Amino acid sequence: MLVISNLSYALPNGDALFSNLSFSCSQSDRISAVIGRNGIGKSTLLQCIANQMSGVNICGTIQTYQQISVDEVHDLRVIDALGLGQYFDALNRVENGTLFNTDIDLLEHHWDVIERAKQWLKEANLPLELTQPLQQLSGGQRAKTRLVGLLKQAPDVLLLDEPTNHLDQASTQWLIGELQKTNSAVLLVSHDRQLLRSVQRFLVLDEHGITPYNTNFESLRSLLIKQHEDRKNAILDAKNRLKKERQAQQAREQKAEQRQRKGEAKRQTGSQSKLLLDRKKDKAQVHNGAQKRLAEQRHQSLTANLHQHQSQQTNVCHLKLSLSSQPKGKHRVLDIIEGILPYGDRTPITLSLDRGERLRLEGPNGSGKSTLIQCIQGELQLSSGHLILHGKTLYLDQHLSILDQFSSTFELFQQLLPELGPSTVRTFLGTIGLRGDHVFLPCCQLSGGERMKAAVLLISLLSSEALLILDETDNHLDLDSQDQLAAILEGYQGALIFASHQENWIRTDKVIQLSTS
Repeated sequence: MLVISNLSYALPNGDALFSNLSFSCSQSDRISAVIGRNGIGKSTLLQCIANQMSGVNICGTIQTYQQISVDEVHDLRVIDALGLGQYFDALNRVENGTLFNTDIDLLEHHWDVIERAKQWLKEANLPLELTQPLQQLSGGQRAKTRLVGLLKQAPDVLLLDEPTNHLDQASTQWLIGELQKTNSAVLLVSHDRQLLRSVQRFLVLDEHGITPYNTNFESLRSLLIKQHEDRKNAILDAKNRLKKERQAQQAREQKAEQRQRKGEAKRQTGSQSKLLLDRKKDKAQVHNGAQKRLAEQRHQSLTANLHQHQSQQTNVCHLKLSLSSQPKGKHRVLDIIEGILPYGDRTPITLSLDRGERLRLEGPNGSGKSTLIQCIQGELQLSSGHLILHGKTLYLDQHLSILDQFSSTFELFQQLLPELGPSTVRTFLGTIGLRGDHVFLPCCQLSGGERMKAAVLLISLLSSEALLILDETDNHLDLDSQDQLAAILEGYQGALIFASHQENWIRTDKVIQLSTS
């Protein structure tokens, strides 16, 4: 059981990321998914719960799944990711006669650790060795192995931050099945439509707090879109009413001025008595004063109504990028002739790619998608065959490693695009929502979505007639930004190679289907 009461979190600069959040998750709720735009604080919320900050109450045990880099697993083996490493090592010491004093007690309920670990891997369709280093696995295999270990521990509360990142469709379906069987209270953050369609309880996090919805994903999306449109229309209506009131007040003031000028003219000509004119003037001043007070009240009421509607509206982060485009033409970008990969699928690959064509890489985790990309970039060599690249590549990997080479996004753009001045750099960064001192934040402090947008912006500015390679770059994007990036790429006229576990994400001209067999 998880109960959150008035949980708040402030950024290092003192700004509140979220305030006074209250909600609960129990085993009866099964799976609860936190959704919201990038940068709103979803992953931070899970971290606050994992750290059991003030306002977090947990009944029972808790385990957390978070994204980690390859460097963070350099000393870990498959058996360690399964959570059985200490029992496996103790059993080896006993068998080798070098046991510690505590090993026998440690193994009291774990003498079958090897059989159990192998069974777990078999059930998850992971053909791995127990002592295999995690660094040698594909991103999907590492993620799935860690998830197996957490699920088998069956904690009372399980926190999952983007658990399907790097998982292929079959592994995502495996995870959905495991989550539906678990007795844990699951709280997850995800932008994966396949996973979210299996959820029936959502917690929508926005600028105003967190709101629970007991419904399916498609109904929730429709409801949120309608709410956003209704609020936008209400704001537009309130602005129009305020504008009309200002115009009406201006017209009333003009008429009052005209009547006053006519009265002054009659006073000058002497056509009416001064006493009568003074009486009319006093009456007009009283009437005008009352009208002005009523107008001010109407203006204040309409302004308050507008501010109320504006305060209820949530921000939608628009990905305003425009990739450089070149005219289509039969310009060859890549040739692969009878190429055999050094890892993964060993089936010979023969392929040609022209400017304007999109090539999708498909296959289960460990089939060699990333290996093929590395060969195209020249980081690995084919075991046999020929690969001819006619130009440069522009590459955005799933870890966004290009950002980590610089202290901030501002330095990144200044160093890689020295022809742009500081003000121009800030303008470009502002188009993806990085404004003010935010551009000087260390890249590690940016949300996953912000990092992705910065990297795509860089590629859009560097793009020429090179080959653009996207390796699961949609992993960290919120749902709206996924759609926006797809729309942007639709207008890109250069050659594109991409790997994504989302079906029908963007238009595809050619497909390479890899396998693990």
